[in-house]
Order: sequence, then C-alpha cells, then structure tokens
Amino acid sequence: MNLSKASFLALAAIGWVDGSLQKPEATGLLRAAKEAGVSGADLAEVEKATQNKIALDAVDVSGLSTWDQVVTYALASWLASVDGVVSSDEHESLGKLGDKLGLDKALRTRAATAANDIACLPEGGRPERFDFQKLTARLKEKLPQVASPK
Repeated sequence: MNLSKASFLALAAIGWVDGSLQKPEATGLLRAAKEAGVSGADLAEVEKATQNKIALDAVDVSGLSTWDQVVTYALASWLASVDGVVSSDEHESLGKLGDKLGLDKALRTRAATAANDIACLPEGGRPERFDFQKLTARLKEKLPQVASPK
C-alpha cells in the first residue's frame, strides 16, 4: 500500500471531527502512514496533524488517483470506527471526504465494507493489529475496476 501525505492528513482531519484524536486513532494513523511509505518531513507533518487539529477543508486531495481515493476513504471509514462509535459528526465528515474525493456512493459503500471486513478479523479492530495489506487485497477483490494503482 502506497499512499501520499495528503491521504493521511485527510485521515487525521476525520479523526479530529469528534473534538479529539484519541491515542488509538493516532497510533493507527501513524502506523498506516509508515506502512504506506510516508517518511521524513511528510511523516513529521502527519504526526503533527495527530497532535494538532487539522480541518478537512485544509487538505488538498486533488492529485490522488482513483485507487488512492478509494483506499483513503476505506481507511477513513476504519479510523472513524476505531473507538467503537461513529458519531453523527464523523458520519457527516466521511460524506464530505467522499465528496471531496469525488467518489460515488457505491464506491464509498464498497470501500467502507472492505475496511469493516478487515476490522472484523480477530483483533482487527485494534489499531496495532489492523492489517493494511489485507485491506488492499480486499479492496482489489471488491473493486477490480479501480484496483490498478498508477
């Protein structure tokens, strides 16, 4: 899984929607960023976004491929549910993220379902155990038409 800093800044913004980014959310976000190849100054910027609130409107996701958009949305769906509850504000923000990414409802639903499939695996709901590689494989199964990353 390779995603850009922009994806993880968007994820941080989703995490902050309920007023705080909880430690498990920050842990999961940083782990995913590292596994996606984010490093150096970009990783430092993502880490800063886990410590200081960032707004979704401040994040530019316009350069993401369709595949990266789908993976970003799937991860956002997972991150919003890490604490066990998806608040109405988080649900609304997921909708805004989907709009910002340009994903239609069907793609959003499939991406969220794939993330949930992996979260339901034994200990998959725990940020330190969520299997990002399995998420990528599951998305490729559910969305073969967008599964060819650029």
